[in-house]
Amino acid sequence: MKRAHRTSLLVALLGCGLATVARGGTVDPVPAELAHAAVPFPTARWTALLAKHVDAAGRVSYTAVDRAEVERLYAAVAASSPATNPEAYPTAAAKEAYYLDAYNVLVWKNVLDRLPALKSVNDSKASFFYFTKFIVGHKAVNLKDLEGDVIRPQFKDPRVHMALNCASAGCPELPREAFTADALDTQLDREARKFVAEKRNVMLEGKTLRLSQIFDWYKDDFGKEPAKVIAWINRYRTADAQLPTDAKISYLDYDWRLNDQALSR
Repeated sequence: MKRAHRTSLLVALLGCGLATVARGGTVDPVPAELAHAAVPFPTARWTALLAKHVDAAGRVSYTAVDRAEVERLYAAVAASSPATNPEAYPTAAAKEAYYLDAYNVLVWKNVLDRLPALKSVNDSKASFFYFTKFIVGHKAVNLKDLEGDVIRPQFKDPRVHMALNCASAGCPELPREAFTADALDTQLDREARKFVAEKRNVMLEGKTLRLSQIFDWYKDDFGKEPAKVIAWINRYRTADAQLPTDAKISYLDYDWRLNDQALSR
């Protein structure tokens, strides 16, 4: 999220008094789990959880998730990172996959710690993204800074916006597998194609192209200028679904409801 947007969001939230209910602080991993954490991050174990608890629409059965296993995965995120253990993540793909998986694991941890009260991420947005920090490779960081100060500038890969899942219905669908170094490029292309093919994200109505707000918040990553943003989208759409690059762009309302299978859609 752009810094200007982040600042305006915080001002709005503070003005609404939501800061008074923010959780805040740093969530430490369980010491016993940290002492025995897997290095590098165990993608097979993350895949097992995703395959079991994420449905075909990318929604999660949070109440059925093994919380102890999430704690173990969080400990693995805390125990190492490409910054602290470069030998464990020797390639650019390994580094990028680690951070994508780490972000999505931290979101699960964030959600599970807030259940059963959490029904919409919008209800605790400031706390969820800004005021609550997690340990990533021995360093405390919130979700917004992990995305905006680490993942985006380091990899400069717009496809990450189709891979990072913030637990909202408006987010890209959560894949049922971890991101891995060996398959990363194929996985990210797949998620980009899926995202831009969904009408909830990209919808042409007459001469107006209605887009997910992700393309507004991160427009600089997609080319900034409307024609370049549309050209980026077309790269991942089928030949028979190309969009006119001179279309007028508007943005769809973002759906902040929790991507929980137990909630009606």
